[in-house]
Amino acid sequence: MSGWFPCNLFSSQAPKYHGLVNQGATCYLNSVLQVLFMTKDFRQAVERSADENRDTIDRHLKSLFSDLQKHSAYTHNITKALGIDTVYEQRDAAEYIERILRLTDESASEIFHGLLSHRTKCCKCGAETDRDEAFWHLPLALVDSCSDVYSVVDGIRDFLRASVFSGEDQIYCDSCDDKVDATAQYVMKHHPDVLTLLLKRFEFSYRHMSYVKISHVVDVPSTIEMPERQMYKLYAVVDHSGDLRGGHYTATIKDEGGDRWYHFNDSSVSLCDFQPFQVVNTEKSQTAQLLFYRKEEAVIQDMSTNHNQCEDAEKTRQRDEGEDDVEKVLFTAKACYLCRCYLATDCHKLF
Repeated sequence: MSGWFPCNLFSSQAPKYHGLVNQGATCYLNSVLQVLFMTKDFRQAVERSADENRDTIDRHLKSLFSDLQKHSAYTHNITKALGIDTVYEQRDAAEYIERILRLTDESASEIFHGLLSHRTKCCKCGAETDRDEAFWHLPLALVDSCSDVYSVVDGIRDFLRASVFSGEDQIYCDSCDDKVDATAQYVMKHHPDVLTLLLKRFEFSYRHMSYVKISHVVDVPSTIEMPERQMYKLYAVVDHSGDLRGGHYTATIKDEGGDRWYHFNDSSVSLCDFQPFQVVNTEKSQTAQLLFYRKEEAVIQDMSTNHNQCEDAEKTRQRDEGEDDVEKVLFTAKACYLCRCYLATDCHKLF
């Protein structure tokens, strides 16, 4: 994502945020720690739990986050708590944010914790079987894309789409006591406060008998709508540039309570000169690996309420003034003329 956002590296202003010192090749760790620091609910939960539960990594995170609010910080205590004994070895950012979350108190980690149900349905008798699966991120397989440009919206839709099992792939049904045609799909049972999407850029190639990096250009939306009309808004991206042996991780994160994006590159933090999503809802990236979306439930509910109130007020006005077409309203396809509230037509609707 840093490729989209040229950044001002020589600003004379005092920095709003501070960086993390790279111990050797710990950029993968620095990038996800900055995302966690910039996730206010997580940071506050860690501060509350650090003194209560000494068996977690929270006390080290609390100390690190306190340092980050004042100056550039070191991550020695974090690498030690994670059992990282070789700081000159490149590792996977997605793996290490999950490790951190597993070691934090549940009151903090639950912000990123979602729940899926893998639902199997018999096509003969209609019997359904659910198997719950907790998740830290939803994996999106770039290797399955037939296009040069991968769509995150299409990827989520494919992940949640039902698969049909028939012929030699039939599934045994207890109710029918026989192998039958069936469908299987993931159903979202709990929407996490922060939805993390993993773009699977590292895949094992049987042709090369080694892991390779997939450098597809990805269409990244600012806003997405998940099942049950649950809205999410992008606030952080972890990028991986280069190849598997000589790559580098950075993070691009939107500031708290604002709309300005900052680039976090180890000890360097700079305001992005180009601010994304100002004109369009989608930006392209060849380096994005982890996408972090914040739940927008309360905002969307308020917007819908405002929109309905505006519609009712306009219909009343037209009726009072005797207009023939009382159903006529002042809405465009995307925005309400009166309150300027934006509905699902302005975001990427999946379902």
